[in-house]
Amino acid sequence: MTAPPELVKVQLCSGLLVRDSSLLLVRCVYAAEPQALWVLPGGRQEAGETIEEAVVREFAEETSLHVRPLSLAYVSESLDPDHSYHVVNCTFFMEEIGERAAPKPADPAVVEARFVATSDAPALLAADVLRIPVVAALAGDLGRRYFSFRPETTVVPFFGRQA
Repeated sequence: MTAPPELVKVQLCSGLLVRDSSLLLVRCVYAAEPQALWVLPGGRQEAGETIEEAVVREFAEETSLHVRPLSLAYVSESLDPDHSYHVVNCTFFMEEIGERAAPKPADPAVVEARFVATSDAPALLAADVLRIPVVAALAGDLGRRYFSFRPETTVVPFFGRQA
C-alpha cells in the first residue's frame, strides 16, 4: 500500500466586509485557471504576523481599504489532494476604519474589487468552500463556526470550477 501524497499546509485568512447590504469581493487570477475567480479579500499569513494582522494587510493589498477585524466569523478547512493542499482559513467579520472609500486593487493578482449585493454573492462564490460558510455567516447561522471539506463530499471545487 502506498502512502498518500504529502499535502502542503496553507494558513489563509479572509474577511467579510458588508456595506449597505453588499459584500466586498475580489476577483483574482490563479495559475492554471482560465478565468479569474471571485473570492473574499484575504490570503496567506506571512511569517511573524498574526492571523488578524494578515487579514488587515491582505485587505489593504487587495482593496486599498483600511479595516479591522470585529470577530471571528468561522474557520474552514479543506483537503485538496489533487492540488496537494491542506488549507485552513480563518474568516473574520470586518469593519472599515475612517472614511468610506471605493475599493481599488493594489495587488496585481486582483483584477477587480467591488461590493456586490449579499443576495448575489453566493452565485459568484460558487465553490463549496466559499459559498457554504459565507451563506451561513451572512444569515447568522454559524453553529460551531467550523466547516470542513473533503474532495468526496465537495460538489463544486475551488479549482476547476469554471470552464
